[in-house]
Amino acid sequence: MGAAPSPRAIAQAAAAAELQHWRLRTLLVLLRAAVAREGALEPLLGRHAALRDTLDAAADAGLADLTLDDAIERLDQRAQGAPAGPLSRLRDALGLDADGLGCFVAAALAADDPRLAAFVDELHGRAGRPTRATLALAFGAVAGSAALQRLRGAGALLEGEQDPGLAVPAALWELAGGLPPDAGRWQHWPREALMPLPALILPAALRARLEAPPAPATWLLRGSPGSGRRTLAGALARAAGRGLVAAVDAPALASLGAAAALLDAAPLLSFEPAPGEAIAWTPPPGLPAPCFLRLPRHGGLTFDGPAPRRIDLEPPDADERRRHWALAWPGRAVDAALVGWRLPRGRLHRAAQAVPPDTPDALAAVAEEIGALGRHALDSIARRVSAAGADEPLALGGAAGEEFEALVARCRHRDRLAGHLPAAQAAACGVRALFKGPSGTGKTLAARHLAARLARPLYRVDLAATVSKYIGETERNLERVFDAAESLDIVLLLDEGDALLAGRTGVQSSTDRYANLETNYLLQRLEAYAGVLVVTTNAADRIDPAFARRLDVTVEFALPDAATRLALWASHLGAGHAVGAEALERIARRCAIAGGQIRNAALHAALLAIDRDRALDEALLLQALEREYRKAGQQCPSLRD
Repeated sequence: MGAAPSPRAIAQAAAAAELQHWRLRTLLVLLRAAVAREGALEPLLGRHAALRDTLDAAADAGLADLTLDDAIERLDQRAQGAPAGPLSRLRDALGLDADGLGCFVAAALAADDPRLAAFVDELHGRAGRPTRATLALAFGAVAGSAALQRLRGAGALLEGEQDPGLAVPAALWELAGGLPPDAGRWQHWPREALMPLPALILPAALRARLEAPPAPATWLLRGSPGSGRRTLAGALARAAGRGLVAAVDAPALASLGAAAALLDAAPLLSFEPAPGEAIAWTPPPGLPAPCFLRLPRHGGLTFDGPAPRRIDLEPPDADERRRHWALAWPGRAVDAALVGWRLPRGRLHRAAQAVPPDTPDALAAVAEEIGALGRHALDSIARRVSAAGADEPLALGGAAGEEFEALVARCRHRDRLAGHLPAAQAAACGVRALFKGPSGTGKTLAARHLAARLARPLYRVDLAATVSKYIGETERNLERVFDAAESLDIVLLLDEGDALLAGRTGVQSSTDRYANLETNYLLQRLEAYAGVLVVTTNAADRIDPAFARRLDVTVEFALPDAATRLALWASHLGAGHAVGAEALERIARRCAIAGGQIRNAALHAALLAIDRDRALDEALLLQALEREYRKAGQQCPSLRD
C-alpha cells in the first residue's frame, strides 16, 4: 500500500479541480458570446480546435445534452455546494459573482493554453488577452466593468496604459491552481507554521488586550526591529483561522490582497515613515481580515475606515527575557549576564538559534552574533569599533575615573534601576554619556573600554554618511541608527558629536528652520533613547544646553599628568625597548602631551627601529617626539641633559 497523500497534496488537488471548473465555465460563457455573434457553432469549432476540447470536457462533466445556458447554470449549481478553494476565496473577498470571477479567469486563458489566443482575439481581444470590450460582450457591460474595477484595485488584473489587453499576474494564477507562492514575491507562513497565541510569552496586560473581544478587522503593530511584530501578527492570524503573507517587492505589494485571499492568509503590510511623517494609505478593495499593519515606533499612518486596534510592543523586561531564554534553551540554567542583555524578543530568539546552548562562553558567542547583526543593520551609516584589549590601559584618575566607574555601574544596572523609577522614566531607561576634553586624551579609548566592560559591540556613527542635504533624510538616517542600536543593545559612539548637537540658531532662512527641526528631533530622540550612547567632543561649549541637560553622565578628560604619562609611555613602548628608565622619566616629565600623541610617537619610533634594524632607543624616540610636535605646530622642549 502506498502512503496516504499529505494535506498539502490534497489541498493542491482540490484547487486544481476548482480551477478546471471555473476554466470550463468561463470558456462556455465566451463560447456563448461567440455563437451569438457568429450565428452558429460549427464554424467556430472548425477554426479553433481547442474549443472541441472544451466541449469534450463539458461532456466528461455530464453536460453533453445541455444547451450552453443550461450547462453554465448547472456548473453554477455545483459550485454552490463545493468546498471553498483559492478562486472561491478570491470571489468572496472581492464581492464578485460567478461572472465577475469569470473575468479574472478569462484574462489568463490564453496564457494557460496558447491555442485559445486566436479565439479570444475574435472577441475583441488583443494578443490573446481579453479587453474591456471582451468582458462587456461575454459578461455584460455593467457586470464586466464592476468586476474589472474590483479586480484591478486588488491587483488581480493588469491593464496597460497603451495596451488595452488584460492579464492576470502569473504568480497569482499559480496560486489559483494551488501551487506554493513564489518566494521571490511573497513570504508565506501557513496557519500550521504559526505559533498559537497562548504559546507567546507576553506581559499580562498586553495578553488581556489581545484576547479582548471582538477582534478588529485591522491591527496596527508598532515596535522596534525584532520586537516580535511579525510573530504576534502570525499568532493573531492563526487564531482567526488563517495563515500570514507579506509582500517582498513593490509589484507583489500591489496584489497582496488578492494573494492573501487565494492563500487563505491574513496580509501583513510594512510601512517605514520618516520621523514625524504620516503616510496616507488607502486599503485596496477586498483586503482580507484580519489585516496587520507593521510600523516602527516613529511616524504615523492615516487612512479611511474604522480605526485599527493599536498595539505597542515595548522591549521585554528582565523577567520576560529570562522566560524567552528558557524557552529557547530548554533545560539549561540561564546566566544572569544573558538576561541582562536587553534584546527584543525576535533578536533574542535569533541569537539563541545561532548560538548552541552548550557553547562554553555563551555571552561572548551571543556578542559576536549581535555584532554580525549590527553590521547588517547599520551598514553604511555606522562602523564596528573593536573593544579595548588588556594591553590598552585607560589612564583615568580622580573625578574622571570615578565618573567612568559610575557610568559602567549605571549601564550594568539599568534593569534594576528601572524597577525603582516611575513608569514614565523606566520606559526609556537609557544611558547617555558625554566624554569631553582635548583631542588625544582617550575619549574614544574610554568608549572602547566601556564596551569591553559591558561585553557589548561598539559602533561608531559615520556622520558623513548620516547627515544629508535633503530635508528629512538626516532624521531618517539617525532614526535607523538609534532603532538598530536599541534593538541590538549595543554601545553607540557619536564621535565629535558637537557637529550634530550644536545650539539652535535664529531663523533667518528656510535652511535655519530645517536645521532647528533636526535639532528638535534629536532632543526628543535622545530623551526617549533606551540604549547606551557615548558622545565625544573637544568643543563642549558648542553643544546646545538642552542636549547637555539630557546627558546622564559627563566625564571630563584632561591632559595626563607626569605620572600618568610615564605609565602610558611604558604601556605603548612595551617590554622590548632600549630607552633608559631615567630618560623615559625625563621625557614624561617635560613633554606635556596627550595620550594619543604618546601612542603616535611610540608607534613612529617602533617604525624607525624596524626600518633601521636596531633596537628602539632614546635617539629614535626623541626623533619621533620631535615629529609629533611638528605635526601639532609646537616647539619640542629640550629633552637632553
